[in-house]
Amino acid sequence: MASKHLDISCAQCGNFLVRYKKEGSGQLIRLYLDKILGPKSLVDLKSVSKKSSLPVLVCPECNHLVGHPMEHEGNRLAYRMIKGSFKKTKK
Repeated sequence: MASKHLDISCAQCGNFLVRYKKEGSGQLIRLYLDKILGPKSLVDLKSVSKKSSLPVLVCPECNHLVGHPMEHEGNRLAYRMIKGSFKKTKK
């Protein structure tokens, strides 16, 4: 399965939000915590063990909502991304 690094930015103000290792093809629907590469504040969320402890994903610059905490199969924590709230570029 091919992987690529993506930089995710806010669609509203253009501020950088997260660098992510995407595997496979298709749309970016979920950001799995274990595949987040930066910034450190989001990488540190890998130690969180339950969904209720995850904050919503918002742009620190303009407070635009980008993703909601979720639990995927096998209790895998992730953010469900809101379509149109972010832009992605390959790195």
